[in-house]
Amino acid sequence: MKIVSAAVVAAVVASVFSASVQADQINIRMGSGHPIGLLAYTGTASNFFAPELKKRIEERTDHTVQVLELHSGQVAKVTEVLESTRDGLLDIGFISMVFEPSELFMHNFPFFLPFGSPDSQVASDAARATYAAHPELAQIFEDKYKQKLLGVSCLSNYGLGTTFAWEDVSELKGVKIAGAGVNLDWLAAIGTTPVASNLNDAYQSMQTGVYEGYISAATWWSTFKLNEVAPNFTKTDFGAMPTNAATINLKTWNKLPNDVKEIMQEVAREWEDVTAEVCARNDKEGLQKLRDLDVNVTELKAETRQKWGQALKDFPNKMAQEGAKKGLPVSAVMRTYMSELKKRGYEFPYEYEIN
Repeated sequence: MKIVSAAVVAAVVASVFSASVQADQINIRMGSGHPIGLLAYTGTASNFFAPELKKRIEERTDHTVQVLELHSGQVAKVTEVLESTRDGLLDIGFISMVFEPSELFMHNFPFFLPFGSPDSQVASDAARATYAAHPELAQIFEDKYKQKLLGVSCLSNYGLGTTFAWEDVSELKGVKIAGAGVNLDWLAAIGTTPVASNLNDAYQSMQTGVYEGYISAATWWSTFKLNEVAPNFTKTDFGAMPTNAATINLKTWNKLPNDVKEIMQEVAREWEDVTAEVCARNDKEGLQKLRDLDVNVTELKAETRQKWGQALKDFPNKMAQEGAKKGLPVSAVMRTYMSELKKRGYEFPYEYEIN
């Protein structure tokens, strides 16, 4: 048997299913690096975005639509969706921006503000207002990556699963705790030993003592069966993170009729809210499922969250200044997001100062 690489598959798909408007049929290739439903944004991409786009276009225009879904890295790994959409291997890409820490540095601003709102709808609404106030966030996609931003959706509220029970942050000092990307800084601030890892490795790593905990959403803890080796989960409320994007290749976009463009933007706007609903449901049901599995589920006390937030007091400004060195107005974007959360009734446990 010969192993066919993702690049070869992508080339074949591109040759036989390129986006087009011929005889009133519109062909669209859309995909992501994650499996459908593992994270909320891919589940809603497949269960809402794709069918609703087809339905509304065919009901309200003279066009028919064929959508080919290419998730689970069939065309692009999670680190490649941005580039694959730019190059036209995907017409519509669903991008997990946390995997683009350099290329989309500024767009990861929610991660620069830990202990943001755990309410996915509040976080999504605040992010939408932030993008509206800072059009450069969308413009970067067009100027650098030849694609148009259609929408931004959330990740579920982050918590912390561990192999042992704990209550105070002092009990985590010196303990090896894993995470990915920016959230490693959340751990370092309280004296843990942060370990870069991923959910696929977490089971064996905690089973063998490589590390003793992992930053995770509640629903992922049971999905990856991590409760079997780490039967403790703390609702820390690090926040729901609106860091998933839906974009469309600019050449594809420019080929589309105006009525189709309007419908696509309408569906993308609703996709943001549908995903927020799924994130909220996953958070609630994920915690209950862990309880049903006899996991020790606890909630971080307000004073402990404040203590952790205070330990992170310099982190947001550090990220803002890193952005400034890149010539990016990250400070302004972060201040806007904080302001938009406050307008919606959310207060950070520690009020970060950003220069």
